[in-house]
Amino acid sequence: MRLSTKLLLTAAAFVVGCAGIYAFAYHLYPPPVRQAATPVPPAAPAAPAGPSVAQLFDDCVRGAWPTIKDAEARNVACSKALQTRQLKPPEIALARLTRGVARTMLGDKVLAAEDYSEALKHYDGVVDPMNPDALNLYRRATSLHAVGETDRALSDYSDAIRVDPNNSLGYLGRGVLLATRKRAFNRAVEDFDKVLVLEPDNVDALIARGNAYSQLGDNGRALADLDRAIILAPDDPQAYVVRGLANNRRGLPQLAMQDYNTALQKAPRYPQALANRAALLSAEGNYNQALADLDQSIAADSDNPVAYYNRGFVYFAKREYDKALADYDSAIKLDPTMGVAYNNRCLIRAITGKDLVAGLQDCDTAQKLMPLNIDVRITRGFIYLKLGDPRLAVREYDSALDVDPNRPLALYGRGIARIMSGETREGEGDKAAAATLDPEVAEQFAIYGLK
Repeated sequence: MRLSTKLLLTAAAFVVGCAGIYAFAYHLYPPPVRQAATPVPPAAPAAPAGPSVAQLFDDCVRGAWPTIKDAEARNVACSKALQTRQLKPPEIALARLTRGVARTMLGDKVLAAEDYSEALKHYDGVVDPMNPDALNLYRRATSLHAVGETDRALSDYSDAIRVDPNNSLGYLGRGVLLATRKRAFNRAVEDFDKVLVLEPDNVDALIARGNAYSQLGDNGRALADLDRAIILAPDDPQAYVVRGLANNRRGLPQLAMQDYNTALQKAPRYPQALANRAALLSAEGNYNQALADLDQSIAADSDNPVAYYNRGFVYFAKREYDKALADYDSAIKLDPTMGVAYNNRCLIRAITGKDLVAGLQDCDTAQKLMPLNIDVRITRGFIYLKLGDPRLAVREYDSALDVDPNRPLALYGRGIARIMSGETREGEGDKAAAATLDPEVAEQFAIYGLK
């Protein structure tokens, strides 16, 4: 029997990643461009001069934050400008901040973190709490946002808006932070609305608001924003990825697949498009192609916990449990709050019979992170069966069935636990009810040594 996601795999299914939409692709205030000193004519013919310091700095910071398309060029320009050692302190800070964004786009998050930290030191020093400047507040907020200091970043974005109520950058940054770190989508939409009043064609705001509407289930508004973003920026892979997410959320995986494929035509190594396409391929049972996409996604961005989780899920489906376990380990290391990864790691340990105590600890952590998740209860019931404690298994299955009485895995698992406890008639009744709901449920337990 081919393993399917309905299995004991109450292992929370694929997580579809969306991190790329929030990669600081906002428009900068036009940076001050230093005028190059008037060159002194050489006394003798010389080799053609390279770009001036002013030109390098301009190439580094001009326009929008770096995107996946121009990240490499911007990284090089910023590095060359910094290497001249002729930039002034504010220019150094902006070049470091911009290079940090470029390095984030390139997947080099360790070096990016160094740049953000150095930029933050500068902005901490120049922001006058008695008379703050909106631009420096915004740039410090961006640095704080990048290093994960959510509350301070939120405060700085708000202060930048207070100092300059027409600061579209502040509204956009705060909206992104509210959506990603706080999941306050309605409040985020309010900020994106303000950006689009000030800048009706701001593609980043359209994409971000479209995603927020999609998260809220407002598909009409979501698609209107995302379609408009694609009209305005037809070569932006991010817009297609987010529209793919919206289409997948509304139950149209074929349209989602088209969007991910288009994104990959625009940017063949775009990590989020690869990870999301892999989720759809896995749902179709195309595990080998899903693995190929996930390998590429991880090669392009080795710090994305979603990609490791999704690859672990594919290895689980292929019953390559050691590889799945390693990927869940990586996902948890990168994101210790990923409850579904703890749940699936618990399940693997229960299935293989290795480290059952550690598996139970994983289930406990998953339950703390996702207290209302039925799948965690079912997995806990299963591991108690493997530990030989049917009484506790019944308790977990009861908790799951109180929420959803028609879960075949919970019914069948409780049936086994009841029979182990001597309640044969009740247990057989549970097993029969489960088989009515899912004729294959007995086989799903039998392959793991439980009948």
